[in-house]
Amino acid sequence: MAQSERKLILVTGFGPFVGHEEVNASWEAVQLLPDVLIHEGIEYQLEKRKVDVEYAAVDEAVTDLWQKKPELVVHVGVSGLAKCVCVEKLAYNHQFRRPDNAGQYLEKATCCLPYNAHANVLRTGLNVDKIVQAVNETCKDCVAPVHGDNDKSALTATQVSKNVGGFLCGYIYLKSLDVNCKRSLFVHVPPIDMPFSTPQTADIVYKIIEQCVQQLSDC
Repeated sequence: MAQSERKLILVTGFGPFVGHEEVNASWEAVQLLPDVLIHEGIEYQLEKRKVDVEYAAVDEAVTDLWQKKPELVVHVGVSGLAKCVCVEKLAYNHQFRRPDNAGQYLEKATCCLPYNAHANVLRTGLNVDKIVQAVNETCKDCVAPVHGDNDKSALTATQVSKNVGGFLCGYIYLKSLDVNCKRSLFVHVPPIDMPFSTPQTADIVYKIIEQCVQQLSDC
């Protein structure tokens, strides 16, 4: 199949920022994703893009990505608090108080969305609970302790999250959800080797993408 005939999946990772100056685990994992995903005989081209940790860079990236009419957009970011890979259900539009890498702020810590105006919360139309359950069932060899669980025998590769945060991770998710909530997802990954190696993280992210494709193909 010619590349132009493949359906398109766009995956982004972030560049360095304060606290992750040397390397951003999100982009390291995204780079290791394969270029093609095949599902039920259909080929999907995985196009990867690194986004600078700046509000203007996110605005430009989101516009460019959705102009390509992708089947799916998955944003990946790093969280120093994550103990496993966190699949985010929603994004808030009132928490953007931190300056970006260029020292820029959002006035009043919020933004006016092209399609949803000043909506306070936007949610993905993908079934995050189902994604997490399916990935955990297929990631038996890549697990981490459940966050907040003192039982070390309870292990998981992914968790559902409702806390994408108020920095550029939350901002890029909000922007994509505004364009198409049914085909947008955000994934937080932990820092490298805390506990997953970059190849392990990439494998989990890939399995998450597979589950997204499965849901979209079932629609």
